[in-house]
Amino acid sequence: MISKVFLCLHIISGFLALCSGLTAIVSKKGGKVHRFSGKIFFFAMLGVCFTSVYISITKNNQFLLVIGIFSFYLNYFGFMAVKDKSLKPKPLDWFVLLVTAVAAFFMMYSLKPVLMVFGVICFYLIVQNVRVSILILQKKELPKLKWMNRHISMMVGAFIATTTAFLVVNLDSLSFIIFPAWLGWLLPTFLLVPLIFYYQRKYAPKK
Repeated sequence: MISKVFLCLHIISGFLALCSGLTAIVSKKGGKVHRFSGKIFFFAMLGVCFTSVYISITKNNQFLLVIGIFSFYLNYFGFMAVKDKSLKPKPLDWFVLLVTAVAAFFMMYSLKPVLMVFGVICFYLIVQNVRVSILILQKKELPKLKWMNRHISMMVGAFIATTTAFLVVNLDSLSFIIFPAWLGWLLPTFLLVPLIFYYQRKYAPKK
């Protein structure tokens, strides 16, 4: 009974994350619609991540567990970049980084192509976060709008995660007809990562 409740919450949270995330992406940045849909997306993704962890434990699904942790990492740091634009690291930040680093290690250790791709991306983002935190602790000046850079990359990354999950769950039975199964896992990344670079360039500080 409890498992069914968590599964329902997982599905509802995922649907809300898809709708609100898409709205936040296409709406005017900084506007009321963007801020409101962004908050819904953040809390919906929290629901997705926590239910993913619970389901993965009850089903002994290590694959779902590490993806859930990675999604939480993206969602957490993307949202906190807006809440605290100084990006000054907090104790909870270090804890999230540590747990995510462990998850990234297991992604790489699995030797499964899809998980290895996500593991490489995860390690890269962790290294970037740590570098920024070290600069702050050394009281060095960060590039202008660094918080926005992190916000864009992390939140779009979280949207990629939930979009990937939606595609895999709903197209898995037809994947052998339409495209290879691995493409369903990587297609959102291939399509949406360029969007990250587009927005980062668009909102980059003017020289």
